[in-house]
Amino acid sequence: MLEKKTEQEAKNAILEMVKEYCDTYHNTKKKFSEGDRIPYASRVYDSDEMCNLVDSALEFWLTSDRYTEKFEKSFANYLGVRYCSLVNSGSSANLCAFMALTSPLLGKRQVKPGDEMITVAAGFPTTVTPAIQYGVVPVFIDVTIPQYNMDVTKLETALTDKTKVVMAAHTLGNPFDLTEVKAFCEKYNLWMIEDNCDALGTKYVINGEEKFSGTIGDIGTSSFYPPHHMTMGEGGAVYTDDSLLNKCIRSMRDWGRDCVCASGQDNFCGHRFEKQYGELPWDMIINMYTHTLVTT
Repeated sequence: MLEKKTEQEAKNAILEMVKEYCDTYHNTKKKFSEGDRIPYASRVYDSDEMCNLVDSALEFWLTSDRYTEKFEKSFANYLGVRYCSLVNSGSSANLCAFMALTSPLLGKRQVKPGDEMITVAAGFPTTVTPAIQYGVVPVFIDVTIPQYNMDVTKLETALTDKTKVVMAAHTLGNPFDLTEVKAFCEKYNLWMIEDNCDALGTKYVINGEEKFSGTIGDIGTSSFYPPHHMTMGEGGAVYTDDSLLNKCIRSMRDWGRDCVCASGQDNFCGHRFEKQYGELPWDMIINMYTHTLVTT
């Protein structure tokens, strides 16, 4: 079937069949009948998404590549921020956002074990677990009813000389009082992380300017798990306007790399082999190697 086609022609033929398959078997609406299950959330997609999925699979590039780069740029542009880093889940996005604040590059504002993070008492576990994982103490404040967001009148009470961060989620897409929380963080020079996993697309007017939730604090996070606003199957994102925080985020995401090389690139700067980082104990290494040769 594909013998006389170029690779691109073969791919086009496959994608055309995928489009037809999706339109025939996936995008047909089933008539509702009494007693049918009504899900609270479901996937929303058409043949464009399915073709993109198959197109990526046909390339079989199993890590970040052109789709990742395109998404990061488009998503950052949509939100109106300069930087976006794609990760594997919203939970990882929260972890990566918090990890970035533990970087020594942040100097006196580096978050260290024993510091405190103000957060909300009723929320999702992954808003709190990054702090616990890094030895930071979560300080919980109550919620208001019926908003179920943090009671900002309790912020001053929760503040101590160890407070470094305020991190909370916008509950069920309803943003918490960003005006008060932002002012509080600026007053005491605290980091502010917005868990925006439930609130993608929500807009908030602050200081007379309309901005997307997730872009008002220092770092915002999103989740692309199927019940959320858009999905990759799984996936998440961390975004910021701060170039230093972005450097920390990218390094933490990429296991400590501090490099401008994109995925698949090598020695882009041309200086990879020109530097020496510390000194290896060569005598010990040679002795160990020699001993291994003799004993084996």
